[in-house]
Amino acid sequence: MSEGVLLLGNYRPAICLARSLRGLDYRVIVGLGGGEGGAQYSRFADEAWDHPPLEDVREPFLSSFVAFLRDRPDVRVVFPVAEPFVRLLSAERARLPTDRIYAIPPPSVVERALDKVGAYAVARSVGIPVAPYAVAEGPADLPRRCDEVGYPVVLRPLDSTRRLGGRKGAIVASADELARAVSRWPKATGALLVQRRVTGTRHNVFFAARAGSIVRLLETRVERTDAPDHTGLAVEGRTVPPSPYLVGFTARLTAALAYSGVGLAQFLVDRDAGAVFFIELNPRVAGSHAIAEAAGLQLGYLSIVLAAPGTPEIPFVAGTPGLRYAWTYGDLRGLVAAVRDGLPRRQALAWAWAMARAFVRADVHMTWRWSDPLPTLALFARAVPVVHRFLGRGRSRAAALNPAPSAPR
Repeated sequence: MSEGVLLLGNYRPAICLARSLRGLDYRVIVGLGGGEGGAQYSRFADEAWDHPPLEDVREPFLSSFVAFLRDRPDVRVVFPVAEPFVRLLSAERARLPTDRIYAIPPPSVVERALDKVGAYAVARSVGIPVAPYAVAEGPADLPRRCDEVGYPVVLRPLDSTRRLGGRKGAIVASADELARAVSRWPKATGALLVQRRVTGTRHNVFFAARAGSIVRLLETRVERTDAPDHTGLAVEGRTVPPSPYLVGFTARLTAALAYSGVGLAQFLVDRDAGAVFFIELNPRVAGSHAIAEAAGLQLGYLSIVLAAPGTPEIPFVAGTPGLRYAWTYGDLRGLVAAVRDGLPRRQALAWAWAMARAFVRADVHMTWRWSDPLPTLALFARAVPVVHRFLGRGRSRAAALNPAPSAPR
């Protein structure tokens, strides 16, 4: 009987992970919550688990999850894909069975990496530049913090699982603009990180590290995001030769944290000004995980290997440069949202042209594969209610699990 691996967080990396882990002879079980979905339709997914939602109240999911593991001894690996599940499994490790592999870095590493202020402190302690910042505890505190940091500022929730008006962040150019915008932000957003806006291009460093030493490395340059102000999620980019200074900065971070596992370090690079600024460190597989797999890093496999006891020596591998990638579903979703928010027609047409060009030129697509088309088609089917209802009656529900041992493949 093949060992089972449970993917928690059903969004685009889960589709790629289902494909790669099934190729390693795992039985792939996809959780149906925690993302836009799609992975359950992959021909590489063996089962689906329809679990309670993981939202502000954690206990229903946690109780159901513990019971699932108790009843499914064949599921030897739990792979948290989305950040809320990474946070939960790290915080609640004492309640979970100890005979399973949880494919994330150690809880102490996860806690320090996801604490934005703490991560900035670690970065500064090892000589990595960080743009000036402050923390605003609420709307009343926000104007003073923005004045301290200096306009223009970028505002982001301190908890990166939350959104600011549905977005990862917002750029505010002046006190007048702040006054107009504050009333639209829900209280549930919580504390905000207020950071001086610095210009540059976002560079992502995908890595795997063993006991603080990097064993896999890939650098990508983000060329477009799903937001007109470039604060959103990457929808187009390419792999580039590793920059010595970004490699050095990432190595300092992993050494300082004694990092074991996979992750993503993000930086803003302003080549004209000769400046680099650290953005954040994500202790998990990234949203653009498919490009790392295509470049030869095997980060899905290494997430499991590095979380298992007695990790062997792992040779260093640098990813392949020169690969273009695209996330067309996210691109289209961003365009629709921008048009809804009043994006001018000329800019919308330019965006649509860039999206089509990226789709044609891409070497790697975040979800699409000709040999496994259903996950991506299911995402686009959201716009066609009849198709969406048909798919909903199909595999996703038929495959929902009753806690019972799975049959051999």
